[in-house]
Amino acid sequence: MSVADVLEVVVGNAKFLLGNERTGIARVGVSKERLRRIRALASKVESGGRPVIEDPAFREKLTACEIELKALELTQLRVVADEGKHGKGKPNPASSVLKIKGSEIQQTTTELLMEIIGPFAAPYDEHGDAGSNESMDWTAQIAPSYFNNRKVSIYGGSNEIQRNIIAERVLGLPGDIRVDKDVPYNKIPTKGR
Repeated sequence: MSVADVLEVVVGNAKFLLGNERTGIARVGVSKERLRRIRALASKVESGGRPVIEDPAFREKLTACEIELKALELTQLRVVADEGKHGKGKPNPASSVLKIKGSEIQQTTTELLMEIIGPFAAPYDEHGDAGSNESMDWTAQIAPSYFNNRKVSIYGGSNEIQRNIIAERVLGLPGDIRVDKDVPYNKIPTKGR
């Protein structure tokens, strides 16, 4: 076996593993549970004298996130069901879509939680005044979770790289086309077309 053959096998295995990792990064179950928690908390926590869930702008964001999550879940099921169609060891290019949307939904859910708790996201000061947020100690992990979830759009291949993979492997566009290159749509070169 030549070095080129070994390298081809290693690269193929790496692509396969990354494709599976991206499918898992979607974390549909975690997002479903987080949305359930958001609905429950938004029904209990008040802002302006009424539950947060009654705010039309908040409800619109929450509903949009739930719809996107349902679409992501169906896409994930399709990717898993089509696993054998792409050949042994070849990743499904749709795993990039799962990674992008999954990471965006995870970040949106933490943003919604932050919106619910508002100023209670500030760290608790045990030596502070009598108006501390002791009664809302459940908020302690929401801000750290919000900040920690910023990384989801980077690991497993940044979302920008995943968009490039989709452009190349799904849409058949050249990989070097980027929005910032200021190339008119009708001047985009196509591969062998």
